[in-house]
Amino acid sequence: MTKLDKFIENLKKAGGEILEEIPDEWYQTKALLGVAENGAVWLDEYKKELFLNENVAIILDQNSILEDMSEAMKYINSPGVFISGPSKTADVESFLVFGAHGPVRLGIKLI
Repeated sequence: MTKLDKFIENLKKAGGEILEEIPDEWYQTKALLGVAENGAVWLDEYKKELFLNENVAIILDQNSILEDMSEAMKYINSPGVFISGPSKTADVESFLVFGAHGPVRLGIKLI
């Protein structure tokens, strides 16, 4: 399995999706890198809109997908955030809620 295939599989497991096109009303930003082992992307420049919008699209260069977090840490030299899917939380009774702390939908547009 390629790094790209693994990234897509793990992104989908986390609730994210691959976008062919970015809908006009979605907030969009660009990721510095992606991590195949967990489907996460690293954003080193982020704004409140990343967490306040219901739909977020992140543009990611396919060539910047790395194998694992250990490799990714070598490229991180500033504050930022890893995101691996839409915001979700659950209570003691396992009632799952999307969008409690961030977007309800998170899509990745690969370039």
